[in-house]
Amino acid sequence: MRKIKIKIPAKVNLTLDVSGIKDGYHEIESLVASINLYDTVIIKPRKENVITVNFSGVPIGLNAKKSNAHLAAEMFKKEFGVGGADITIKRDIPVAAGLGGSSADIAGVLKGLSKFFGVNRDVTFIANNLGSDVSYMLNGGYAVMKGRGEKVEYIQGVKRTFYLLIVVGRKGVSAGESYTGYDKLDKKPDKITPVALKLLQDDDVDNFLKVLKNDLYLSSSEILPEIRDTAERLSEYGTALMTGSGSAVYCIYKTKKERDSAYDFLRIFYGDRLLKAQTV
Repeated sequence: MRKIKIKIPAKVNLTLDVSGIKDGYHEIESLVASINLYDTVIIKPRKENVITVNFSGVPIGLNAKKSNAHLAAEMFKKEFGVGGADITIKRDIPVAAGLGGSSADIAGVLKGLSKFFGVNRDVTFIANNLGSDVSYMLNGGYAVMKGRGEKVEYIQGVKRTFYLLIVVGRKGVSAGESYTGYDKLDKKPDKITPVALKLLQDDDVDNFLKVLKNDLYLSSSEILPEIRDTAERLSEYGTALMTGSGSAVYCIYKTKKERDSAYDFLRIFYGDRLLKAQTV
């Protein structure tokens, strides 16, 4: 067996509609896209019949053995009866930001181990046990996530590239807290995802950018006012949105030139917390 390397991109929520509660879980409909921020999973042979997981780069804030990435490796080993391996995850996706970093790690481990051991089996059942958006992260691209996020409809034929400026928050927001706060708002569901998807498929970019929204924005910004402050400042430079339950807020542009021009102004306020990205 040889060493293999898998790169998994981060994601942004272009829309996020909360459509109700089913079996105790909030149901959503969300148009998502992959962006060119990556975590890299490197897998090497190991003689002993154990799988180890280690992290480098952006810290995850907990022991590697307690991470969902390690749990994914253990579940894969038990399910498919494979041998040992050493896994290193180089993290470049900011954590607790709504960019899917933890899910990217799980997806990278599952894809990497499948390739490493030559397992040609569906691993989405493991993915769905470990995170609502992990099954999406296995393939990425433009897609609509439904249910708890585990139902994924990939969108074919969209070639549009968007350019982003992302401000990484100083603190994260718990998704559970954000959904609890959303419930207290007692808002009626207002689905925009089907509308946004149609505009994207028609390449009606100007109207597409006008309809984007995230239902968790109000509750997350109540929990962490920094989100509102960032969104208000970014809205002066383009269409500003929160991804996931936060805390990252991004501005989305049609052209690289527009994005880079705004970057020159915004980096004064945010320094290293301001990242350039684009959809992939």
